[in-house]
Amino acid sequence: MKKKRGRPHTLGLTLLEVLLSIAILSLVMLALNATLISSLRQTSVAGSRTQAVQILNYVGRRIVGGETSLLANPTLRFEYGTLRQNFPDLPNEVRFAKPDLYRVTIQNLGPPPWSSTLGVEVHRYRIEVCWRQGGQEFCATGQTLSAPPSSGNASPPLLEGIN
Repeated sequence: MKKKRGRPHTLGLTLLEVLLSIAILSLVMLALNATLISSLRQTSVAGSRTQAVQILNYVGRRIVGGETSLLANPTLRFEYGTLRQNFPDLPNEVRFAKPDLYRVTIQNLGPPPWSSTLGVEVHRYRIEVCWRQGGQEFCATGQTLSAPPSSGNASPPLLEGIN
């Protein structure tokens, strides 16, 4: 038998091929990591927004129900850290543990232009719920209708079809 001359046939990879493969794999993992972090950040913001909307709905229901303490001022603001004190049933109502991470502003916008055709006085209320996350402040807003604030009555009259 004759022996072949030249380079011996070996199985496996050279050190350079292994290092190049590791470098390419590292770049791919780095790109996937950046995508994962961005996705987690957006998921966190979406979760906080969902809780803010739950608070917004809770406050809106109380306004529609004619709660005079919420209707009395043209602008009413509950700062960060005060929601649990001002609305003791809020944590049980919206089923989350940290309502004090949110700020609520209620603004009486007065009667809408079309309200004169209703035959009953209606005011529009703007509700803004804000929270801080990642060094930024995000807000969710909504509007609802209710009776205007009354000076003498304990509670305003119910609006048919609204409350």
